[in-house]
Amino acid sequence: MNGTYDLALLIASWCVAASASYAALSLGGRIAQSNGERERFWLCGSTLVLGTALWALNIVGMTAFKMPMTVSFDLALTALSWLSALAVAGLVLYVISRRRLSAASLAGGAVLIGAGLSLTHYSGLWALRLTPGIDYDLVLVGVSAAIAAMTSAVLLFTCFSVRQMPGAMPARIAASLVIGAMLCATHYTSLSAVRFAPHALCAAGNLLGGAWMGLPLALINIGLLGAVLLLSKMDALATQERSRAEMQRNEVERVRRMAYYDAVTGLPNRSLFNETLLRQLISVNGQPPRPFGVVYVELRGYRALIEKLGQDRVNLLLRTVAEQLSQNLREGDLLARLSHDGFVCLLRQHGDRSLETAAAQVSARFNLPVQCESQTFKLVWGIGCSRFPDNGNSTQALIRSAMKLQQEVGGEARPARREAVSAFGAA
Repeated sequence: MNGTYDLALLIASWCVAASASYAALSLGGRIAQSNGERERFWLCGSTLVLGTALWALNIVGMTAFKMPMTVSFDLALTALSWLSALAVAGLVLYVISRRRLSAASLAGGAVLIGAGLSLTHYSGLWALRLTPGIDYDLVLVGVSAAIAAMTSAVLLFTCFSVRQMPGAMPARIAASLVIGAMLCATHYTSLSAVRFAPHALCAAGNLLGGAWMGLPLALINIGLLGAVLLLSKMDALATQERSRAEMQRNEVERVRRMAYYDAVTGLPNRSLFNETLLRQLISVNGQPPRPFGVVYVELRGYRALIEKLGQDRVNLLLRTVAEQLSQNLREGDLLARLSHDGFVCLLRQHGDRSLETAAAQVSARFNLPVQCESQTFKLVWGIGCSRFPDNGNSTQALIRSAMKLQQEVGGEARPARREAVSAFGAA
């Protein structure tokens, strides 16, 4: 059977192929920049759209071949052609979105994708269900399969290379035009490998047919690809905006930690402790602040420890002490590093814990040896306490009062005065 080609539909099939190629170039990069649920969303969505476009290329290309008969397609075999196109699109997008493209991945992907393209084309021909059946030129079948594999290799290599290029719009357009032409060459070589018997007719039971399978199908797929690319661009801009906002938040948090937290122990520093203490002193709804305590603890022999153990090991000791003590704090309490050798703790009164009991618990914790790097260290600490409002009603007054050390704990502890005093003194 002789046939002719409709030039408009030939151009339409090439436009679909070029649009699909451009979509693969763009969407592969979008998938590569995503992760988690977003990566799976773009992989599945792009596979659906790109696979449908590859299937439409096949249908439009077959419709472009005008034969002296009414062309129609079997629904099940057309679905097989569509599914094979989806498999091709999914494999293409998966390979080009990886971080690296090895020679083995390129070769294996080219063979599988080429086989998928051939299946898409030939299952579309089978869907005609012609009587008499189709004869094949095996040489041209082999040539079409080779072209399909070569086209697949070029597609994978180009997509992977171009997606990593900054400002790659001109390169993407040029590559999509070339790859689109190669995809069309694959299809039309497959079509030239078949021989239709004279007076062949499509099966009467074919359910798909009509003018919509030509130019309208091409336009619909080009529009769908454009919509997905626009959505991809909008998503990329939104992702960039979220990344910028996250970077700004991280920078603000970094500056905040530098300003309010100790770099060695991770505890609040003097500035944050003073602000917290000041807020504790502010009356709420006209009610005076509730009593609270301040405990100051100073490491004795700090300089000697550095000379003996080194700054790094002393820092590790202090971090260990901070972690151990933080585990015993109640809600509302605050432990801070006031200086290189001093810690300060704000203790709030609870219904089941008095300030005296809280201060005694802090003192007991510092009285214990410190386990660090499979070694036990017996550190000596000086401890002082103050209480609001008995020892002052300002931050400085309370801290200065607490820094008047009243006793020593840990190691070879000894009273700092002639007689030990209670946790909050006689006051």
